[in-house]
Amino acid sequence: MSTPATARTMYAPSAYAAADPVAIVKKYPFAHLITATGEETYATPTPIFFETDDTVTTLVGHMTRINPQAQTLRNGQQVLAIFPGPHTYISASWYKTLLTVPTWDYVSAQIRGRLQVIDDDEGQLNVLRRVAEVLERDSENPWTLEQAPPGKVQQSVPRIRSFRITIERIEGVTKLNQTHPPADRLLVIQQLLARPDSDSHEIARLMAHLPV
Repeated sequence: MSTPATARTMYAPSAYAAADPVAIVKKYPFAHLITATGEETYATPTPIFFETDDTVTTLVGHMTRINPQAQTLRNGQQVLAIFPGPHTYISASWYKTLLTVPTWDYVSAQIRGRLQVIDDDEGQLNVLRRVAEVLERDSENPWTLEQAPPGKVQQSVPRIRSFRITIERIEGVTKLNQTHPPADRLLVIQQLLARPDSDSHEIARLMAHLPV
């Protein structure tokens, strides 16, 4: 699903606008679900997934029912889901060709849409199955709901509140030093790989795959 440039609401300069925000959502599904009710704004970090593998028009997720935000969810509510990917600081001292100031490189996607509450047991079980299906698919021995201790899943269902999001807009940013000369980008990659943290390494890997 693409979004015309004139319809963007996520700040995404043309040089950094993600070519495939769907891929960002799939790769980094641990999102922040943001809703507003009256004068209150709520945000909960929770994994959110496309409902099926062959459609990118709806998402599903859940949160614990005792979460105050869960109690405010309602059908038709407008929501914002933010999918943050890797991010890291870029020192200006690493540049040799195009001298400038420090910056921050990052990958992120945003989805705006309308919420549908899923409160029935079967619907919530389907959401839990989808969560396990996606997160276990790379496992050598994928875990399924059927492997849970007897009665454990049934006890969990009343304690969560699930939701579906019908997507109205999806946008993304991949800010990876695209506006800098290739020689400077290579220097940045080398510096990032010398760091100990995984985010720096992931940003370096993504930068390395940019077109020259």
